[in-house]
Amino acid sequence: MLPVRQLARTRLGPSISRQWRFGLTRGARLSSSSLSAQEAQLNEVSTMSEASVTEPAKNASEMNPNGQRSGKSGQIHTNSDSDKPNRQNPGARRYKINPKLRDISSQVRSSIESADASDTAEALEILEEGLSYLREVQVAEGINEESLFSVFQPVLDVYSQKITDASTLNKVLDLAIEHKVAHGFLFGRVMALQALESYQAVLQTWVRFLEYSSAVENGLVFKRFGFMKDSAFRKRDLTNLAFYSYVQSCLAANAKYDFRDAMKLLQTDEVPEIFQVRRTVMGLGAVRSEKEFQEFQTQLNALELESLDPNGSVVIRKINRAVATNDANLLNRTYELVQDAALKHKRPISENTLTRFMNGYLECQQIDRVFDIFRSMLRNGISKPSIVTWDIVLRCMGHPSYLRTLNEAKRNENLVNLRRTVDTVLSLYPEMSPKTLSIIVAGFANMGDFDAVDEFLAKYSVQGSGKVPVIHATKNNILIGLVLNKKVHEAEEKLKELMADGSGYVPSTSCMNTFLNHYARADNYKAVDGILKFMKQHNIPEEIGTYTIVIDLYFKMHRAKGLAPNVTELLESFASNKQAGLTLNDYTYSILISGLVKDGLNLEAARTLFDHSKSYGNSPHVLTAMLQGELDHGSVGNAEILFEKYTKSKNDPRIWNQMIKALLYKHESLALQYYQNFKDQEKISSRCKPNHYTYYFLIQHFMKKGNKEKIDWMLQEMAESGSELGTELPKIIRRLSREHTVPKPLLDRVV
Repeated sequence: MLPVRQLARTRLGPSISRQWRFGLTRGARLSSSSLSAQEAQLNEVSTMSEASVTEPAKNASEMNPNGQRSGKSGQIHTNSDSDKPNRQNPGARRYKINPKLRDISSQVRSSIESADASDTAEALEILEEGLSYLREVQVAEGINEESLFSVFQPVLDVYSQKITDASTLNKVLDLAIEHKVAHGFLFGRVMALQALESYQAVLQTWVRFLEYSSAVENGLVFKRFGFMKDSAFRKRDLTNLAFYSYVQSCLAANAKYDFRDAMKLLQTDEVPEIFQVRRTVMGLGAVRSEKEFQEFQTQLNALELESLDPNGSVVIRKINRAVATNDANLLNRTYELVQDAALKHKRPISENTLTRFMNGYLECQQIDRVFDIFRSMLRNGISKPSIVTWDIVLRCMGHPSYLRTLNEAKRNENLVNLRRTVDTVLSLYPEMSPKTLSIIVAGFANMGDFDAVDEFLAKYSVQGSGKVPVIHATKNNILIGLVLNKKVHEAEEKLKELMADGSGYVPSTSCMNTFLNHYARADNYKAVDGILKFMKQHNIPEEIGTYTIVIDLYFKMHRAKGLAPNVTELLESFASNKQAGLTLNDYTYSILISGLVKDGLNLEAARTLFDHSKSYGNSPHVLTAMLQGELDHGSVGNAEILFEKYTKSKNDPRIWNQMIKALLYKHESLALQYYQNFKDQEKISSRCKPNHYTYYFLIQHFMKKGNKEKIDWMLQEMAESGSELGTELPKIIRRLSREHTVPKPLLDRVV
């Protein structure tokens, strides 16, 4: 391409306006009045490290006679790009934009803003000339790469919003790639438009993205800028669009779908979940209707079922991801898919796979599901489960989250059952291992039976008459049990003893979190500070549980002093922790919020965190966590607003059931209104309708209230729906048939 100066002389002739637009003479500058209208947007290119562009500068800033910017104090800033700390955000780098870069980007933006949506040819030409000229003078003007890239992102955003034709926007992408200012969001917009016309075109753009992102490697391709704060775009959207188009291409060509080929194309070790694909495709307008996507989902489910090995690596990866993200719903979907695949292929689910599911549910603190799978395992021919399986069962029986759900009578019953289960395990596997001993000690310690703890240590450990070494996990479990049973002084003394026994023992993070949580609940700020210093002194890493406790205490302390907590500052201090920095993403926020709302004591802190998390958009994980907090301990009105936000991007049965279950005990009439609306969703999506969980929540509620009329109504509703009944409803229906008239079609299904 010819330089802009030569273009102005040869192609544009005497066009004064074109010369003025790009400042082709040294003295040419935009007047102050021309600048003022766009000042706010131009200054938005001040960039923040890894997060966003800093807020626009105040229009009060003026240009001095030499073209330099003066602030409110009259201090003159130089024209060259520079790094200086931003006082409002100490972690940000603020660039003073080169005048030529600022002026040209402003004029390029004006060209697309003033263009007719049906005729953007001149705006594309001006974009090309502007970028070419800036690249030509970049070195001489001292324009750094990040500043150039950042300045053009809001400009390219305007192009992508104005242009709705895929081929035309693709030309904009071509220019952005050529001049290395293409951001992931621009690829996403192009791919979303292409998906309405050609799936092959989407895949070609995806390949171009892979080539471009690997060639650029400047960390800017997915950097979030200030103008993106309300954007629905996410990094994973490109992968989701590519996957969607790959599957659609296979379906259109009647070609075989293979998830292994999909992973090679996506360059990932797993394919996206359907709910992630739905959020992207629907959110970016890459599909014409909800019905069209539902058809795609039905076909994809069939393809996945056809190729899924119920005991294969794909299942293992799904389980691992559910555990890593604490996503019990993903675990539920995977378990149902595996059951369907086993039935279809007539291939039993192995004990190894079932054990992985049990461990997954344990990590997600869904203890009842662990017991359900274990009972199913015994019923289906696994008469001697492995010691790995038994270890998980023992862990669940003594797990603090399970024990919290039991009253005193149930706890005593559970203690007896734990002893019987341990006896059963030892009769099957007489050789005690260090791990199993640690788990047994944990169970009895958590239930406060320290006589049993001493008994098993004396019988099996090397410290007694046995041969089993006492590993660090066993010591952690003793300390945790003491603190949970409010024997804190004894726990402190035991900690000193264990650290002095010559074994090199250092308590684990979870053990220290137990101490930390006890002192935080007692508002013992000095002890909390001491624990945190102790952890730092002994290189005990902090984790998400530590941060949740500290956030809770931080808000309490500030409220007590009448101060407003600075959430940004707090989270930045976590993220900058050199020992184990907190990675802030939607999963992190959802876990933090869940921890804060679980007892309702710090809903205010959770709401503040939720507001702070909005830079990640309406994440289903974050919305679900905050929704549960509002339903359990907060405002029904707030919950309804969150529900509406959630269903706009992801309309699934789980969120409806969550609302209905919680509202039944607070606002029954509103819960029933949601139930009726839930039934209406089937007109929009065949997959979104009441299921056996819905009916279980409703009928259990009416049974507790002794409302005969409503029970009869629910029995009729179930009969008419034809929904699957799950495992619990048939038992309930049979029991109710003694006193209620159960519709014959429903009764026939359970007898």
